[in-house]
Amino acid sequence: MVLTFLSKKIAPLISSTIMDNSSKLRQQLDRTIAFLTPLLSLANCHMVEFFTHNHWEKLMPTDLRLYLDNCDIDDAVQQFWKCAKKEHNGYDELTKWTLACQSHYININNEYCISTNDLQEKIKSWGGDVRHKVRIKEFMTSKKSYEVETMSHLVASLSSVTGATHCVEAGGGKGHLPVALTLAYNLPSLTVDCDLQTINNAQKRVKIIQKQWHAIAKRIQNGSEEFVGKNINSNLHRFAVTFITKDTDLTEIVRENFPENSDDDVKLLLTGLHTCGNLGPASLRIFTSHETITGVLNVPCCYHLLHETLDDQLFDVFQRDQRDILDYGFPMAEHLRGLNLGRNARMLASQSIDRVAYNQNLPDKSLLYRASLQVIIKSYQPDLPVSEGKLKGIGSKCKDFDEYFKMADSRLKLGLYGNLPENHLKDLGNTDEKWKKIVLFYLTRLCLAQVIESVILMDRLLYLYENGFDNVYLVKLFDPVLSPRCHAIVAVR
Repeated sequence: MVLTFLSKKIAPLISSTIMDNSSKLRQQLDRTIAFLTPLLSLANCHMVEFFTHNHWEKLMPTDLRLYLDNCDIDDAVQQFWKCAKKEHNGYDELTKWTLACQSHYININNEYCISTNDLQEKIKSWGGDVRHKVRIKEFMTSKKSYEVETMSHLVASLSSVTGATHCVEAGGGKGHLPVALTLAYNLPSLTVDCDLQTINNAQKRVKIIQKQWHAIAKRIQNGSEEFVGKNINSNLHRFAVTFITKDTDLTEIVRENFPENSDDDVKLLLTGLHTCGNLGPASLRIFTSHETITGVLNVPCCYHLLHETLDDQLFDVFQRDQRDILDYGFPMAEHLRGLNLGRNARMLASQSIDRVAYNQNLPDKSLLYRASLQVIIKSYQPDLPVSEGKLKGIGSKCKDFDEYFKMADSRLKLGLYGNLPENHLKDLGNTDEKWKKIVLFYLTRLCLAQVIESVILMDRLLYLYENGFDNVYLVKLFDPVLSPRCHAIVAVR
C-alpha cells in the first residue's frame, strides 16, 4: 500500500517550494501507481512461459486482446509504430492502450522535469557559467562520444555553481567522462570503480587519450568546431578502487588520491554516467548525508539490479533470497514505502520503446522458439530445471523451430528430439497465429517500460525533496533513441 504522508521529522524542514513540487510529484506518482498496480503481473511475466501459462488470455487487457484477435498482424504492427511515435489516428483499443501508458510517462514539464536548455538557464540564474561543448570521436563508441559530449559540459558548468574543487564519478569504468572533464575543463576528477582490472585497463586507455588529445578533441562554440590547444594538465584525472555504498566517505578518498589537496577545503561534485543498479541510489544517499558534496548529476541504468523491499504477494523468485538486504535501491522515498515492482518489471523498465519504434524492431523469432520448447519440456519433463544460459545464442543459428528444438535437445540432454508424437510437433509448427500473439503481446507489454521507469525516477526525485533539497530536477539529458537511459537527476546543495 502506498503511504501518502511525509516523515514528521522531515516535514518541518521543507520549504514551500519543495512542498509544492513534492505535492505535485506525489500526486503524479499516485496516479501512475494506481494505473500500474493491476498490470504488474503483465510486467513481471516470463516470456518463456507465454504458452504454458496462457499469457495471451490471462494477462492481456481484455478489450485490447479482443481487438487484436481480429487484427492482421502487419496492420496491428504498423498501427503500433504510429502510436508509439504519438502519431495517433482514431480511438481504437490499441490507440487507447498506448495513450493510457503514455499519459504516465515522465515528460518535460518545466517544474521538476526539464530540458538541457532549461538546466543551462538555471545554471545561469544560480550565478554559474555555461561551458562550451567538446567533441571526442576517437577511442569511444559513437553512443559514448555523444553522451560524454552532452554531459561533460553540464558537469563542468555545475561545478562553477557548486564551488566544487573536484569531480567524482561513481562507477566510472573506462573513465571517459572524467578524462573529458580534466582535459577539456581543467576540473580535477576521480574515477571510482570496484573492479581493479577495469581500472587498470582504463588507466592505459586514458594515457593514450591524453597523448592524442590535441588531435582528437574539438571545441564547439557558436556552431563552429576547432581543435583544442596542446596545453593540458594530464595529472588531474586519477583512479580509485572502491565498492561504493551509502556509507562511503568519498571526501576522504579524494584526499587520499589528491594528497596535494589534503589540507584544503575539498568540495565535490558527484557524477555518474549510467550508474548500475544500487549505485545510483547509493550516490544520492551519499549526497544527502555529506555536506562536502555540493552537487550531483547522476544518470541511472540497469534497474533490474536494484534491490527492493519484498512483498510476499509478489511472485518474483529472483528476490526470495534477498530478505536481509537493508540498503534498498527501491523505493527510496518514504511516500512509496512498501511498494514493490518486481525484478522482471524492473528489467522491462530498461527496455526502450523509443528505440524499438524508431528502428521498427520486432522480437527475435527465438522468443517464439523458446516458448514453444517450454511446452515440450513441461509436457514431458516438467521437473527439469533449465538454465537459460545453456540456450543463449542458439536462436540466431536456427532457421526454424525444428533446428532450434534439435540443438536445444542436444544441449539440455532431453532425449526428446525424434521421439515425440507427430501431432504434437505439428501443433507446435503451426506458428503464424502463435507468432502474431507473441509479437503483439511483446509490443503491448513494452508500453509499460517507460511507466515503470518513470516510477523509479520520480521515487528518487521525491527522496531528495523529502530530505529538504529544493534545487532538484530530472533532466532529459539524451536523445532516447541514441541513449535509452536518457534522464539525469540533478541536485545542488
